[in-house]
Amino acid sequence: MRIRWITVVISVLIVVFGWLGSQTLMRVDQDLRVIYTEYTLAATDLGHLNGELIRYRTSVIRAIETDSKKEFLRIVASLPEKRNRIDKAIERFVAATDDASGDRSLDARELSEVKAVQERIASYMASSHHALRLMEQGWNVASTIEAQRLQNAAKQYLAEDAGSKYMSVTVELDRLLEVVSVIAGDVKKEADATLRFVTVALICASLTLSAIVLTLG
Repeated sequence: MRIRWITVVISVLIVVFGWLGSQTLMRVDQDLRVIYTEYTLAATDLGHLNGELIRYRTSVIRAIETDSKKEFLRIVASLPEKRNRIDKAIERFVAATDDASGDRSLDARELSEVKAVQERIASYMASSHHALRLMEQGWNVASTIEAQRLQNAAKQYLAEDAGSKYMSVTVELDRLLEVVSVIAGDVKKEADATLRFVTVALICASLTLSAIVLTLG
């Protein structure tokens, strides 16, 4: 009877260890999915954001360099939609990293860098808007010389002030991408460590139970 009870206990332990092992392996699988799916999508969203910024900047340059008021107004009218796409790209990135965080809160490093990117973008947009206002003033003056002066001023401001602010945006985007890469690496390390622990634990449990069975036999 004693041996029968021990056999039942060993059987229960085998089931429990198997269940715990499967649950842990499922968690490891989820972490790996996070790395290769959610963080990949987040990095892709950063690429889209950079592309939208390039399109916005190109449109502003075209607006400043055009000699047609009609073309200028057409390009300027399209800028709010381009700005909206930039904001949506940031929102998609935040949503993707939220999904990747799972039951954890969004990493403080990501939050800090996202805020920095948003601040740099706002600063660049304000600078570009100022250059566009200078150009707009040129269309409303009667003097051709004054109009040319204002256009030249707009070009210079766009090249110097807005240009430097645009570069600061790209620098912050690179830093944000580096943070995403580091966090994804941390998640992978945690998954690998958990996998090693579970493997060793299951091996030890199997050897222990086998030893008990052999001893009783």
